[in-house]
Amino acid sequence: MDPAPDAPKRPAARDPFAVALANASLLGAGYAMLRRWRLALGSAAVTLLLVTVLAAGAEAAWLRAAAVTWWLFVTAHGWRLARRARGARRGRVRGQRLVAAGVALPLLAALVALRLDAAGIERDAAEAHRGGDCALALSVLDGLWPGHRVADPRLVARAEDAAEACELLLRAERLDGSDRLGAEGVWEEYEAHPGARWEGARDRRAELVLAEATAELDTALTGDTAALATGFDHLATALGEFPGQEDAVGAVLDGFLDGLPVENACETREITDWLGDRPGSGDVLDRAAEIVPGIAPAAILGCGDDAMADHEWSQARERYRQLLDQYPDHELATEAEEGVERAETAIELDRLRELVSVAYPDEEPAYCDDPEPYRGAAPYRGGGPHRALLFGNSGHADGLPSSWLADNADEAVLVICVGELEEGRSVETCPYESDFGVLGYQNVTFHERRFPVRVYEVRTGRRVDVSNVSIGGASCPDVLEYEYYTIDTGPPSDEYVDSSEADVRAGYEPLINP
Repeated sequence: MDPAPDAPKRPAARDPFAVALANASLLGAGYAMLRRWRLALGSAAVTLLLVTVLAAGAEAAWLRAAAVTWWLFVTAHGWRLARRARGARRGRVRGQRLVAAGVALPLLAALVALRLDAAGIERDAAEAHRGGDCALALSVLDGLWPGHRVADPRLVARAEDAAEACELLLRAERLDGSDRLGAEGVWEEYEAHPGARWEGARDRRAELVLAEATAELDTALTGDTAALATGFDHLATALGEFPGQEDAVGAVLDGFLDGLPVENACETREITDWLGDRPGSGDVLDRAAEIVPGIAPAAILGCGDDAMADHEWSQARERYRQLLDQYPDHELATEAEEGVERAETAIELDRLRELVSVAYPDEEPAYCDDPEPYRGAAPYRGGGPHRALLFGNSGHADGLPSSWLADNADEAVLVICVGELEEGRSVETCPYESDFGVLGYQNVTFHERRFPVRVYEVRTGRRVDVSNVSIGGASCPDVLEYEYYTIDTGPPSDEYVDSSEADVRAGYEPLINP
């Protein structure tokens, strides 16, 4: 039945051959010549749909038949509609046919050119196949594109079979034993039936995919999460592309899971972290996540212990905290809490060492202005001596007993930062002969040595409430020695006492050995 006529009701007079030829372009050009705009648009839309489906990879025989049927239909329908219209004058027929040929022939020529080009690509690939150069064959076949598929879908399907066989053979070169032989069997089957749909090779292709998955998962047992992801991708491919492989996939997965935990705790942790983060897929692969709670806690704890042994304190703390965050009620949580404490103690000790380091003996370290706590230090309370790190006056440190001083930062209870010498309390005033004295002598007052100090408890980083250290000594010697320039104007009015090591110890004893 003819399509219902649409406006205008009486089509323009056109040459039937020109209309049929224009419609043979499958673009609705013949309908446009007849001013059947709805038919023109509808025809172009159907053609676009067919081309899209063919270009997307559909290759069913009925679809190719539908495309040919559609081409014949629109060509014949255009001829019939034009025959029903009033005849055109002969002088205009030639022009109409030239226009129709200008629309249809380039498209038909392009279609023929694409078919010839596809045939040439297939021929070159076949020569590469015969020469045993699969890499070259794949490179040649990469030249096929959706336009070739529209022009000759059966040829492109054969080329894809060839490409798949080549890819399988190249992949097999990375395998050993029966897995490789299986892939080579696929290649032999392709060579025996290059134009057939070789469904009989499906099981062999599935076996190769599973073999690749096994190889990747074996690598993953070294903590290689990239190989782990690739292995699971292969297993997912086997499930999605090869029906009936659930048991085989499960066997490969179980073989991998049976290898856990591995000897290295950190590698086990890398694997279990990945498995735990993998989104569920609703298939046999989800079994992998079920084993994580059983092996991950010990792996995480062991990885933290290994990091502690390697002095990687921050990494160790991160692992212990991971265990506490993910498995707070696990029986290993107590050990993880102890691990966090050990790691943070070690981190604070490293920081303390950094803060008390100096370039020369009398330098004040950064700790004196910005102290930080070290929880591993003994508390500053009870009887002493409380071993100290003394900075700012190496002479005082030399005068103190070794039992009062810490050899290393981890032994220190106190950090003492000594400031500049100041004049302390007056002890005694004595007269000394002087030519410039009113009565022939001059009084000299002797003072203790006073040093402002900042004293910090290492455990807390808090400052101890002591502001000065006073060091006494002997005063009023029989002979007072002093320096003068050019003219002796007499002794100075103020002098320091003569302090001994015992006096230095007495000055610091209230702090260190109370």
